[in-house]
Amino acid sequence: MGKSLQEKIDDYYQLAQYHMKLAQIMRKHNQFKASFFLCHSALISMTRALYIYEHKAEFGSEISLIDLLLLIHTDYNPGLEIAVFVGELNYIVNGEGKELEVIQDEDMKRVILRAKEILGILYERMRD
Repeated sequence: MGKSLQEKIDDYYQLAQYHMKLAQIMRKHNQFKASFFLCHSALISMTRALYIYEHKAEFGSEISLIDLLLLIHTDYNPGLEIAVFVGELNYIVNGEGKELEVIQDEDMKRVILRAKEILGILYERMRD
């Protein structure tokens, strides 16, 4: 028997939390590229949880930028800056990765803080 949708939401939320913990550990060890990818993975996991919560269904393996914008930025929950941030991370992660070669500790610290902020905002949307 498969998992309920609520169990899947909980699993994605827990996965996002684990990714953020690992991102912080990687940053402490100056593994900024790994930390960046983990922040991205955390946000994608939370986006999947939000999608299931909002639509009461799962989606395929990839979510498009348009779907992301429609999911995160609504009339009731304006979140354009969140969609832009996640979109930028997607662009960097799926690009050639040259942007990640110059990332410094302070930059990574800001990325982690913003990712944690966004995770909190998205989590609150699922609690309403």
